[in-house]
Amino acid sequence: MNLTTLDNALWAAGFAANVALALVLVWKKRWREFPVFTTWMSFDVLLTIALFGIYRAGSSNLYAEVYWLSAIGDFLLQIGVVLEMAGIVLRPTGTWLRDARTRFVVFGSLGALVAAAVALLIHPAAPTSLDAWEMRGNLFASIIVCELFLAMMMSANRLGLQWGNHVMGLGRGLTAWAMVAFSVDALHGVIGNERALSVLDHLQSIVWIGAVVYWAVVFWRPQTERLPLSPEMRKYLVDLHHRVQYDLDKVRSSPNP
Repeated sequence: MNLTTLDNALWAAGFAANVALALVLVWKKRWREFPVFTTWMSFDVLLTIALFGIYRAGSSNLYAEVYWLSAIGDFLLQIGVVLEMAGIVLRPTGTWLRDARTRFVVFGSLGALVAAAVALLIHPAAPTSLDAWEMRGNLFASIIVCELFLAMMMSANRLGLQWGNHVMGLGRGLTAWAMVAFSVDALHGVIGNERALSVLDHLQSIVWIGAVVYWAVVFWRPQTERLPLSPEMRKYLVDLHHRVQYDLDKVRSSPNP
């Protein structure tokens, strides 16, 4: 595997950005609210160190094995980050709102089916079948991240839930990067020019670095106080409280067996 000067520069820049973000998350104690996101960034830092050491050692087989195994872990952590965001936004009282959880699960499930169908229908221009499945996997990951974020956003907006600036910033950066990754992976299926594909891969790396730098700035800044709940959300919570109180009174007034 031969890396160009640009490849090395982007690798180094991405590593430096990930380290900076991980330090911000720890120093500012953001890991307490975003433990999965902090784990994801720490995972990327350690993975870069491991892959660089393996690359320098010249073990191509070990590099491929670690790369493939880490891709699975990276995908699961991405999904975990979106679920973590959903838990913060859709649990304003510390517990899941029934309507919010139902909407998120339904939209998310439909999105997963769409992502799987699109990934299987795409026939990327790849030298080997293994490379083709890697591109399909990347495409599926990009779509599912976008779909889950959209499901969370629709559920939150429908119920009038407010977003904190940290969650909003994380969502913006993640969605921007996932959309670019989706576009690049989709173009892999129609472009056969190796040089053009290399340019697209470099563009994807640059967008990732930009997203990480943006996150570092967002999480360095203090968390803004949540705005008051919307009238619709207040009415929902009041009605829920009344229903619970009514059921509790019924139970208390019922004769003991």
